[in-house]
Amino acid sequence: MLKKGICCILLSFLLCFAIPAIWSAVKSGITYIENGLLVSAESSQAAPEQRAEEMREAVVYYRFGNTRWLSPVRMQIDLRREDTIATTLVRQLIAGPEVTMAHLSGLFPPGTRLISVLSDGTTAFVTLNRAFLDRPDNAPADWEDNEFWQKEATLRRAMALQSIVLSLTEEGQTQRVQLFVADEDDEIGRRLPLAWFDSSVTDPEVFLGACGRDESICLTAHNTLSVILGAWQQHDWTTLSLFLRGAVSEKFAVEMEEQGIELLAYSVSPGNISLDGQKATLVVDGKIRTGSGETIEIERESVLLVRSETSWQMDVKALNHLMVRD
Repeated sequence: MLKKGICCILLSFLLCFAIPAIWSAVKSGITYIENGLLVSAESSQAAPEQRAEEMREAVVYYRFGNTRWLSPVRMQIDLRREDTIATTLVRQLIAGPEVTMAHLSGLFPPGTRLISVLSDGTTAFVTLNRAFLDRPDNAPADWEDNEFWQKEATLRRAMALQSIVLSLTEEGQTQRVQLFVADEDDEIGRRLPLAWFDSSVTDPEVFLGACGRDESICLTAHNTLSVILGAWQQHDWTTLSLFLRGAVSEKFAVEMEEQGIELLAYSVSPGNISLDGQKATLVVDGKIRTGSGETIEIERESVLLVRSETSWQMDVKALNHLMVRD
């Protein structure tokens, strides 16, 4: 009798409280039980959306102006849950830099699309669609018969490849990148002749292999100062002005020519980067010839570079100090 009484009490509780609560939950979108808890279908759909977007800091490499240099840019990447970091980075590179990033430009032809990124642990296998090999951005319709654009297209492909390599190997988890191209999304990607990336290669049977990191085309602090000094030596004032911070005169090129100061030789130390990564101190040795014909040695001169959003830069005053010797 006691057991029957307890059962009746439990049944009454179920009818009066539990079932109405469950029905109310079902009506409000709570439709199933997970780990012993009522879970809302609405909340189960919202949860992935809350987890789908993750902001992560990463470094990507874009072309600096129309030069042969790649500049590292630190930015916040919107990492969608269904994408890997590598996939997100490659898509960001294909999309190109923000319009607000002065002097940076994209490298991938219009219509280029990422098909897949796979990895065996150390090598990333990146497959792009066929548009990667098509007409470069801003190229004329007859670009394939134009010697300049043939060279430019080859350079852009090589830089685009290395922009992927540098970006994916930045944190050391990936060591190499093997690039493939496929005509269709469900097609197996194929390797490309090396000649598409290196005009000095003429054998069509030599194919592009897995590529490691090449910092010789990256605008490190050392390379940036080398570019600045090389531009000075070659009287390439347009390129030099891209790397200057401070008040640059509209008549900069004219003023440089009027000074008549020649840089005869130079060498640059590897440099030392500040702990926050925003400054770099390098040492320059060199030889200049003044406008009056006097030859002067530059001995162990310290030069400070400051990191901007898109590149390392040298203060105009620092350049003048190197040029004009007491």
